[in-house]
Amino acid sequence: MADRSDLVRQAGALRQQAEQESDQGIRDRLIRMADLYAHLAESENWTEAHPTSVASLTGVFSEGD
Repeated sequence: MADRSDLVRQAGALRQQAEQESDQGIRDRLIRMADLYAHLAESENWTEAHPTSVASLTGVFSEGD
């Protein structure tokens, strides 16, 4: 698992880099990357709040039957 604060920091750095970029294509890619890092940070936050247990995984696999 990644550290949420590192992901948020990296997203911020990518957004700052995008603001300084003159090439629109590169700017767009940097912004998309920043959005992905922010999404990963949110996912890490959710994962910490809702840890996976063996019982929950068993329920997921047995629902398909």
